[in-house]
Amino acid sequence: MIKILALGLPVGLVLGYALQRGRFCMYTAFRDLLISRDATLFRAYILALIIQMAIIHGLDAAGFLTVRHFAFTWLAAIVGGSIFGVGITLAGGCSSGSWYRVGEGMVGSWVAVMGYGLGVAATFWGALRPAAGYLISFEAPYDMGSLQGLTGLPKWAVLAILIGGGGIWLARAPRPKVFTGWPWTKAGAAIGLIAALAWVSSAFIGRNYGLSFTGPTGSLVRYITTGQISAVGWGTWMIMGVPLGAFIAASWSGEFKWRAPAPDRMVKQLIGGIMMGFGAATAGGCNIGHSLTGIGALSATSLLATIFIILGSWLGTYLFFMRR
Repeated sequence: MIKILALGLPVGLVLGYALQRGRFCMYTAFRDLLISRDATLFRAYILALIIQMAIIHGLDAAGFLTVRHFAFTWLAAIVGGSIFGVGITLAGGCSSGSWYRVGEGMVGSWVAVMGYGLGVAATFWGALRPAAGYLISFEAPYDMGSLQGLTGLPKWAVLAILIGGGGIWLARAPRPKVFTGWPWTKAGAAIGLIAALAWVSSAFIGRNYGLSFTGPTGSLVRYITTGQISAVGWGTWMIMGVPLGAFIAASWSGEFKWRAPAPDRMVKQLIGGIMMGFGAATAGGCNIGHSLTGIGALSATSLLATIFIILGSWLGTYLFFMRR
């Protein structure tokens, strides 16, 4: 247990610190593409993705890591990703955004995270499990689950297209806007390096995967409710470090403050959190497990889920905000 804590908690601490200083929330990144045509935070996400991708596949080629893709559960990715995307609009943040805002003192994010954990637990082990199981049963052949298997291209060619194309798009971006926190270049680089570090850190315990929020959130709920010590793993310690790292960052910058929205808003955040939990547990991951880690591993399921997470967030943004 000490080894798992020592490997997982520091990753969560530095991740929470970087998320808070970079104001890095993928819901904001996706929403801004629709509302204001602003790709600032989306650029940070793409930069983090290609940095992580280059590092982990380099380590995989050198034999230091084992990078595998998901099974191609296409229907679960579509439905789960869409529900997760709509849920984050009600919750007011994605999984990582909600978790780091807990460390800033935002009571609404506490409520959203609680709903997220309940939704994950109900889908993994409770009443929502049959619905998720039905969607997951629609599975294509495993080889189609990787982008190289889906496209028929060699792995190096897929990496070259993604890293090269993303790099060219980022190089043509305008100068970073000035925020109270880090510019998108610094935030994206930091999160990309931390995401790669997560792969290396968890490999020491045989986990062979990077950052993930859905499974650890559900495991934390299971430990709290049942006391089952086996539920506490690398991911559990990592995710507990995120709000603590964000708290340190917010305190040092004078930005920590307890804030609570109106009761009706908190009810919406709770519902959004539950939707996030069901959607992410069904799809097999959230905006971190799929959109960052999974796409980094060249998983076709992760790319498909991310597309529908974005579409779901746009639908929710239109229904709940823009239409008014």
